[in-house]
Amino acid sequence: MGEDRGAGVNGILLLNRLLLAGCFLPVAIGRLSNISGLAAALTLKGMPYGDVVATLVVLAEIFGPLALILGFAPRLSASVLIAALVVTTGTLHRFWDYGGLNRQAEQSVFLSHLGVLAGLLFYGLMGPGAWSWQGWWRGLSGKAKPAKGRKKQPSRPRTPRPRPAPARPVADEDELADAA
Repeated sequence: MGEDRGAGVNGILLLNRLLLAGCFLPVAIGRLSNISGLAAALTLKGMPYGDVVATLVVLAEIFGPLALILGFAPRLSASVLIAALVVTTGTLHRFWDYGGLNRQAEQSVFLSHLGVLAGLLFYGLMGPGAWSWQGWWRGLSGKAKPAKGRKKQPSRPRTPRPRPAPARPVADEDELADAA
């Protein structure tokens, strides 16, 4: 998928992956140092099994951006990060519960997370591009790329279809009777 793209498109896809990873890694490192604080915050907001969910979110936010940077398993990594983002955003940034300045702050964080979600959907749809682990791996597989300007040969030779026999005129009943 990514071999036929130009350098500009591959550069944009790489930049997209790096920027998305930059949205997750600093927060994930902070949460890694205080998983119990995230678990307590999730539990206080009503999330059942807050400690298990916090551990899964931190694991997703650590390994997901690394997979983003490398371009490894794009749909899986995007799906895992989307799930972690939906859980944390929906639980911790419910701006409709607040008023005043707190509401504005939570609403801006909520909306920025929607932008990150859109970037993850874009990544999951477009893939990582040729400048990724996936593009490198496809290059090692040895698949020959067809030369530009040549027609692809069919995978198997085509046999001609049998043609129907020409129709013969039907003799009249009088001619059949005379022949007998």
